Amino acid sequence: MNRFFYKKSQLLSEHTVELSGDDAHHLQRVLRASVGESLELCCETGRCRRAEILAVGKNSVSCRLGDFLPDSEPSVQFSVAFGLLKGEKAEFILQKATELGAAAFIPFISGRTVIRPDKEMENRSQRWQKIIRSAAAQSRRNLIPPLHSPVSWQQLLELAKSFDKALLFWEGKGGKPLSAVLKNLQPKSRILLVTGPEGGFGDEEAVAAKSYGLESVTLGPRILRAETAALVALAVSLYQAGEMGGS
Repeated sequence: MNRFFYKKSQLLSEHTVELSGDDAHHLQRVLRASVGESLELCCETGRCRRAEILAVGKNSVSCRLGDFLPDSEPSVQFSVAFGLLKGEKAEFILQKATELGAAAFIPFISGRTVIRPDKEMENRSQRWQKIIRSAAAQSRRNLIPPLHSPVSWQQLLELAKSFDKALLFWEGKGGKPLSAVLKNLQPKSRILLVTGPEGGFGDEEAVAAKSYGLESVTLGPRILRAETAALVALAVSLYQAGEMGGS
């Protein structure tokens, strides 16, 4: 069953929602939806319900809300901070990490980041948000993970203070096994996972991260590509938290 997201401002009444824009277009032109068909609707607070199409207009689709649906969001919130990547690599991370269950995304610029924000960054960000939204719907997420504007390495270290735990995935010496770092996590814990750009992290960046309380962890002896590392870090973390078959 197809899932869509809506804001409170789209409520026509307590039990009626009006979809418009890309969602209405997708229902009308792609899915050829008609009155009486069922779908799933999630509001911005993360509550999802079954719904029935009441009317299909020229630029909108009205739906009646029904029974509530189970929550599919991870009990532990893992946010992914990744070094800006060139080409389609960033899009790959955003799509797949959303499917896995990432709570939020924070792209950053560090010393070895190849790509830098430019005049196309706003358009790129809009495309990224569409990719995240589509992946959230496809994977039956209750929420759309927010996308933070690109930040500097120093700004990221400051942001890390707001999390219950922040982990730096680095191939340097002294990294702890992830299983040891993620023991006994409490529900609703907010964990920041930081993976590097194509060029990795410099020694001075790792030292700075440690001074801000980030724990250095390892994903094993093999060197992973930047986009691979971000997804593996998230998947293994979710597994350790019991969200993907782990315990």
